[in-house]
Amino acid sequence: MKNFSALLERLYYEPSTLGKTKLLMDYFAATPDPDRGYAVAIIAGALSIPNFKRAMVMDLIRQRVDPDLFAMSYDYVGEFSETVAHLWPTKEHSEDLPALTEVVETLRALPKAQTPDYVAAMLDRMNSPQRWAFLKVGMSSLRIGVSARLLKQILAKYGGKDVQEIETIWHSVDPPYAELFAWLENRGNMPDATDRIGFLPVMLAHPLEEPDYKKITPALYAAEWKYDGIRVQIAHNPNGRALFTRTGDDISGSFPDALQHLNFHAVLDGELIVNRDGVHGGFNDLQQRLGRKAPGAKMMAEYPAGIVAYDVLSLEGEDVRTHSFENRRA
Repeated sequence: MKNFSALLERLYYEPSTLGKTKLLMDYFAATPDPDRGYAVAIIAGALSIPNFKRAMVMDLIRQRVDPDLFAMSYDYVGEFSETVAHLWPTKEHSEDLPALTEVVETLRALPKAQTPDYVAAMLDRMNSPQRWAFLKVGMSSLRIGVSARLLKQILAKYGGKDVQEIETIWHSVDPPYAELFAWLENRGNMPDATDRIGFLPVMLAHPLEEPDYKKITPALYAAEWKYDGIRVQIAHNPNGRALFTRTGDDISGSFPDALQHLNFHAVLDGELIVNRDGVHGGFNDLQQRLGRKAPGAKMMAEYPAGIVAYDVLSLEGEDVRTHSFENRRA
């Protein structure tokens, strides 16, 4: 836990991508499994600790600090975990903290009623930066300038792999990622993604430069309407359905109505929109749905989601990415 806390603090203050990359690669090389795998999950936002709630932490700090002092401090600091970490009554912190794995697995196993006592006891043993890291572990609200996409690129660099391979298997591996690290370090095979719903890397948009203009001819290029939505990938196979953003984030829970439209086995590349009776809504309409993890029936009725499909990547179990664009469109 001490090493992970130190890593987060250094990542937080490191301004450059190259610097963040080196910090993480050094950490992966020096840290054993499963600690480094849990670190990846926390940074990627892929770790869930259901009983660790913000409201619980609020209750704990209010039992120890004057509520008005906390409110003024929070208003000044502007970040909940940092405010709690600084205001928590100082005790002599321990140099002997448990490993990150022990902390994570204890939090995930504890009954809800016992979680507050454990959290308070851990905060008592820590200094301020360690408290901040511990709270971020529990509440999954880490913002240190390392996106999930960048983390995948760093993992690919660490293992000498193609980032598209990482993206392909990302949703087929689970924390603490021992199988993933075994493959990255050439101690095991590439994790098998056949029994899971996975993300297939897609070609992203790039701006045209002026020298490109004269090369664009109808015989060589195809064009698509850009609707007022977001780029997505929708997948359906015998294992289920999933909806991903262009960078591979799973947003299936936010758009169950869009998922139900894909009633054959395929992976489609397209655009997520609000679609009322065949009329495409604007981005403001889609924003009513974005970020809602479990939209209600009323919300889905008012802002029904749909997909405009641009390309097919897999069809009835066959990877068709090697086919020509004309054939895929047909």
